[in-house]
Amino acid sequence: MNHLTLRSREFFPDQDFRLEFIERNPQVPFPLHSHDFSELVIVLGGTGIHFTQGDSYRISGGDVFFIESGFSHGYRNPENLHLYNILFDAYLLDHAFLDIAHMPGYHSIFFIEPKYREGHRFSTRLQLTEEQMKRITNLTSRMRRELKGPSGEYGNRAMALAYFIEAVVTLSRFYGLTGSAESREIHRLSRVFSYMEQNKYRQITIDELVDFSCMSYSTLNRAFQQATGCSPIEYHLQLRIRKACRMLETSPEDITSIAGRCGFVDSNYFSRQFRKTIGITPRDYRATQSQRKDTL
Repeated sequence: MNHLTLRSREFFPDQDFRLEFIERNPQVPFPLHSHDFSELVIVLGGTGIHFTQGDSYRISGGDVFFIESGFSHGYRNPENLHLYNILFDAYLLDHAFLDIAHMPGYHSIFFIEPKYREGHRFSTRLQLTEEQMKRITNLTSRMRRELKGPSGEYGNRAMALAYFIEAVVTLSRFYGLTGSAESREIHRLSRVFSYMEQNKYRQITIDELVDFSCMSYSTLNRAFQQATGCSPIEYHLQLRIRKACRMLETSPEDITSIAGRCGFVDSNYFSRQFRKTIGITPRDYRATQSQRKDTL
């Protein structure tokens, strides 16, 4: 089967600000393809088949789903299919704004549901009510106006980003209201991800996570392997290392202090784990980031 790869340079006029809005009305059949950016799909109306390399799903008005960078998908048999495609660099959400990463619904939509989609036959996608759709289309329409506004008007990118984040938060809250059995499974796991995000400043134990999640050891480990490819404790360690990366980039604190703020009481252990995860020492990472900023 032929496979297209769509590149960010083809879709983002400004490579320093990778956020774009595309309306497909109607969406025509589109072959299997992937892209080096992320995509949030909002189905406004009509029907069609959304297919992947190994499966296919019927979509219709109200459906919302996230496509990760590198994931292969396409559309066939559209009947008046009307889509909003919000294209963005995952960097915008990787550096999660304020407490957005504390929202279970955020993890559900942008991380866990895509991993469970095939097994759940797409039943765990977010499906908006008519009133919810009005709220989202209002936000995305405002975002589009800012993105398409006069290039000389200052502040339009900031406003577009603000509307995008508001839409993400609103959708995350909506997902928390879904009540199917399959969605409840995702809700429960999402709460664990949220709990980990809120506790990146300290070590946590598997017993603590089992108690919080009300899952057995085996169920929790199996869920994390499916969603992340690693154990819960390994994933939490990676979160703490990523937090340390951001602090090394932005904070003047010494490495020992940063290690302590990320829950590492032994700075040597922190350095070993940092190098194991990132590939270089914390000191070298900070120097590399400083040099990169100097060249910008």
